[in-house]
Amino acid sequence: MTSNVPVAVPVAVPVAPTVAAEDATEDDLMVAGPRRRARRRRLAGLVAATLLATPMLTACNTGGLLGRADASAPLDCTRYQEKAPDNGAPLLLILLDLSDNSPETAGRVTARTQPYLDTALKNGEYIRLVASGGGPMTYSDCFHGDRMFQITRNNDRREEKDRLAASKVLSQEIDHIVQTERVSPKGSVTGLLAGINDEINAVRSTPDVKVNEVTVLVWTDLLGTGQDSDCLNVDGKKASVSIAEALVKRCFETRQITSVGNDRVRFIGVNEGSADRPQQDLARYLKGELCRRISSDCS
Repeated sequence: MTSNVPVAVPVAVPVAPTVAAEDATEDDLMVAGPRRRARRRRLAGLVAATLLATPMLTACNTGGLLGRADASAPLDCTRYQEKAPDNGAPLLLILLDLSDNSPETAGRVTARTQPYLDTALKNGEYIRLVASGGGPMTYSDCFHGDRMFQITRNNDRREEKDRLAASKVLSQEIDHIVQTERVSPKGSVTGLLAGINDEINAVRSTPDVKVNEVTVLVWTDLLGTGQDSDCLNVDGKKASVSIAEALVKRCFETRQITSVGNDRVRFIGVNEGSADRPQQDLARYLKGELCRRISSDCS
């Protein structure tokens, strides 16, 4: 946040040699007064110019290239986007399965996703975000997957500083999506996982977009509740490896979820909420079984 309070800046002013009173001539004494007044006028002019310039400098948001010029203004994501190279760029697909839209949950989600944003800004990546609280899918206007995000500077230290600042600002978009998502009492991550290939294909089919590798980042607690037909409905399910295996096997046999091949999948958010020990165990078993089937590179 910038301040518009003027800050006086010390100004070095040359001082003319003084003449001792006992050595001063009559001419010296006659011109001393006007010289002092002239120096005072010059000093006053310099100080006034400094005070006038200071608000102009402080009014400029020095982080304007990395954030909102006005905190209340919409996030301008184009500030963080560059033209992708001819050989394409990676895609970061962020999927948010939200069972809670509290500020605390938003804080956990942004904390876990920010390192991935930082990597995307460093290497240059397309970013697409899809969220669901058990109802329809919510898409981010900022992270739409049609432009590559990247921060580049001529100076390495400046680039790192600006990149970290940018990832924090972009995290505000994720925080906003989490807190404004309508959360249903029933729902699971099934729909988001089922749509992975469609989301990737949607980005690949965008004009002038060339994706050369994919990372799918999934925030979920894997403790879905819903209809019996939902293969990841864990209502009344005991925590055991065999039950987790049966649930996930059903997901793939009924093609509610399909493999994404060699695309990288990372589950975050598992066992980060207030689930009890049996629920945590079941979520951990489900994650293991899903990873075994959904991708050759999953954790």
